[in-house]
Amino acid sequence: MSAPPPHTAASEQPTAQPSQPGLSETSRIINSFVAPRKTFEDLRQNPSWWVPWLVAAVFTVVFALVAVQKLDMRHLVQQRIEQSASAQARMEQLSPEQREQAMALQATITKITFYMYPLISLVIGLVVAAVLMGVFNFGFAAEIPFQRALAIVFYSFLPAGILTAVLLSLSILVSADPNSIDLTNPMPTNPAFFMDPQGSKILYGLANGLDVFRIWTILLLGLGFSAASSKRKPSVGTGMTTMFVIYGLLVILGAVVRAAF
Repeated sequence: MSAPPPHTAASEQPTAQPSQPGLSETSRIINSFVAPRKTFEDLRQNPSWWVPWLVAAVFTVVFALVAVQKLDMRHLVQQRIEQSASAQARMEQLSPEQREQAMALQATITKITFYMYPLISLVIGLVVAAVLMGVFNFGFAAEIPFQRALAIVFYSFLPAGILTAVLLSLSILVSADPNSIDLTNPMPTNPAFFMDPQGSKILYGLANGLDVFRIWTILLLGLGFSAASSKRKPSVGTGMTTMFVIYGLLVILGAVVRAAF
């Protein structure tokens, strides 16, 4: 009987399992709508953030083109002034000539702002990613680097951002009077849409916070910072709860500020 072959160090090493290929950017975008956990888990190996930002920017620019072509910028300015007691008081202090100049300037700024939305969203994403990275890393030891946090934020913003841009563009295009649309709260996705903005401003602000698209984004952020964590911390429930606490505080603060101005 022959002796068994001697064991070597190489034979005792476990066979390395091939790593799973990462998702394509197209798959990530699709999954951000239908299976977001797959997208967020994939960010652990490839935390690319610029594609979701760019896709959202394209839809935003399309909306800006539609809005600038179909909406009266001066009407938008007047609409905002009527919703702010402090803005009305400032305008009343101006002479007719000064008021006309102020309206023209604000209308121009409003038009430019529509086209600046992609850059504005980039700045907002950078700030949100930095804040949430700090919250989850220091609060839950999630060990999420900034680039991955940025990717989580932009993929979380993507679904609601695309749908909002598409629905608003269609609403403006098919409306008999596009200027009747209040862009501060243009769709029935929250209870405040059915309320009088000039009523209780605190109650209006709180109701506005119960927006379906915003809540969807908050859920994605909570899932994202849980699923993309290097240590799988925090749990999904903790991540979502944390995001809702932060969002709730921001809604309350926004309602108070709205009431003050």
